[in-house]
Amino acid sequence: MIKINIIMNTSMEEILAFKCCTLPGQNLEVRIKNTSPHPVTIRNYFILKNDTQVLKVEYVYPPWHQKVAPNDICAFYCSMDETVWRNYNVLELTDKDGNTYSEPYQYP
Repeated sequence: MIKINIIMNTSMEEILAFKCCTLPGQNLEVRIKNTSPHPVTIRNYFILKNDTQVLKVEYVYPPWHQKVAPNDICAFYCSMDETVWRNYNVLELTDKDGNTYSEPYQYP
């Protein structure tokens, strides 16, 4: 099991822009905590959904799968247009075993 925390307009945007000059505008952070007793490998994309649409977001940083140890945290970042973001209300992640994890959200 994992816990997902979604942060739009993350404070990490400035840090990533400073450290990774080729990655400006990383305003969306998807933070993942592994609450299971076993490692989980999260695939390097996420899905946004609403009642009628699905959008696969593959332009994330880091661009590789992330193995998360028990009680550890990792994060993916991306540049997300807020007009696109507000069209959806669920973010879904998938692990390497095909399990999916969903987190509903509301645009403020």
